[in-house]
This record gives sequence, structure tokens and C-alpha cells, in this order.
Amino acid sequence: MVKKSETTRAATSATRKKEKTTSENAQPSRLTLSDEELYERVAHKAYELYQQRGEEHGHDLNDWLTAEQLVQEELLHGPLPEEPVMEEG
Repeated sequence: MVKKSETTRAATSATRKKEKTTSENAQPSRLTLSDEELYERVAHKAYELYQQRGEEHGHDLNDWLTAEQLVQEELLHGPLPEEPVMEEG
């Protein structure tokens, strides 16, 4: 007859092996943001768009929606490289 403690040790050992294998094969965890952090990023990006347009009023909804899209793309793919400034000449 197998003692209860031997059965428990065998089950625990099997569980540890399974956990180790699972963690080795796990995908890297995704960056997670709180709702507040996401809101702050979108607000900051929308304000940047407003400033780039010369602080012209009346485009707040468009700026916000564009900012949401840009922030989502940055979170998925990293920041977009800045375009070089072309000098007039």
C-alpha cells in the first residue's frame, strides 16, 4: 500500500515539472496599462496634434480619435520613427 505522503510528493513533483515546462514555453507578457495611463497618453498625443496644427480650435474630436489610433499603434509596434525635417531652399 502506498503512503499518502508519497502520493502527495509525486503529485507535487509532477505539478512542478508541468509549471516549469509551461513557463519555459510561455510567450512574453504584454505591456498592460491602467485606464488612467492610457487616457493620459491619448490626451498628451491629442494635445501634441493640436499644437502641430498651430493651436487651431475646432478639431478636438478628430485630434482625440487620431491620438487614440496612434497610441494603440505605438503600444503594438513601438513608436514611429520621426520623419526628417526638410529644409526649404
